[in-house]
Amino acid sequence: MESQLAVKIFTEAEKESWNVFVDISKWGDTLQFWEWGNVKKLEGWEPLRIGVFEVALNSADSGPSYFPVDLNQDQTVQSQPSSRPLVLAQVLIKKVPLLGRYIYIPHGPVFLEKTDLAKGLPRLVQALKEYAAANSCFAIEIEPKIGYSPGQESLSKNLEHFADPLIKEIFENNGFVLTGRNIQPRYKLLYDLEFTEEELLSLMKKNTRYNVRLAEKKGVAVTEYAADDPGIGTKLENFYGLLLETQQRTGGYPIRSLPAFQRLFAEFRGTDKLTLFEGLYNNDLVAANISQKTSFWASSFYAASNRLHTDVKVPYLLRWRAIQSAKKYGCKVYDFWGIIPDSEQHKSYSDTKLSFGGIRLDTYGVLALPLDKFKYSLWNKLVPLRASIMGLGRRLRF
Repeated sequence: MESQLAVKIFTEAEKESWNVFVDISKWGDTLQFWEWGNVKKLEGWEPLRIGVFEVALNSADSGPSYFPVDLNQDQTVQSQPSSRPLVLAQVLIKKVPLLGRYIYIPHGPVFLEKTDLAKGLPRLVQALKEYAAANSCFAIEIEPKIGYSPGQESLSKNLEHFADPLIKEIFENNGFVLTGRNIQPRYKLLYDLEFTEEELLSLMKKNTRYNVRLAEKKGVAVTEYAADDPGIGTKLENFYGLLLETQQRTGGYPIRSLPAFQRLFAEFRGTDKLTLFEGLYNNDLVAANISQKTSFWASSFYAASNRLHTDVKVPYLLRWRAIQSAKKYGCKVYDFWGIIPDSEQHKSYSDTKLSFGGIRLDTYGVLALPLDKFKYSLWNKLVPLRASIMGLGRRLRF
């Protein structure tokens, strides 16, 4: 049966179907959930949820082979069993002074199979170009969850799709080029959660395994709280206090505001995709992290601690409990979110994660599709300069 591709803008009423697709994709994560787009509004971003569908045609149908799209208006894909999504992208759009608007897709676009990406990406790019032309956008940048193993390690079945070179080729064949920049963590550490707990423990360095068991023996209490827990407001305030203390102790790094974390948990209320872990010893809060998950993937992307009871190794057990929770949920991958190798400032941060073992994956970072070459060349120079100035400011402040 013949088919054609249709571009669709998702509305708030379709939030659930959007999230289901992201949830089951091996390349999906929190940054493509509907709720994350709403959180980013606090930082001046405007989310646009767009999908490319394959729609089967009746033999008598002589409709057009391409649906022109105005992304400022809803485009409806007919509800019929023969329609299926190929590729979805939560697009974040922001005004940049003097340059116009900038389009960024974090950890996306999302798809189920690379053949779907190959089929749907050209239509997605064409639609975004049309939007860009109508809204003074100078570039489209994406940061998909793809990379390579720097040690040429053989990846297990639940990790190998992250390092499929054909996916990178598909993006490059559609005009995207490597920038050498990254917004999300460039270097990742991953666990395949189909390994047994004993196998995962065996991946750890001897001292890390000892620290986990010591914390258990000493009676460290780790509790996981859902986003709609009645006491989550107080828990978040306590977590943020820890986060500020961690920031000051480590010499400063950018963190979001408390209202941003409160908005994050408010958006995910009623779901089981975002939780807060607390680690206590003798009723003292020592460590905490915010963890998130899809049906396939899990991570802990904000963590904090103080210097109380350092001898009982609370953060080690906290991390292990988050991994165990993800495994019990059915996730296939645990993502330590980010490491920073070869950095003296972040050596302790990275070494602690690396001591858990796992597989290192270096992502390709940001891939760009420049639309206005002059403006994009300015942007490409300004972004690293801005990062350097902000980094200097943090070092001077702390």
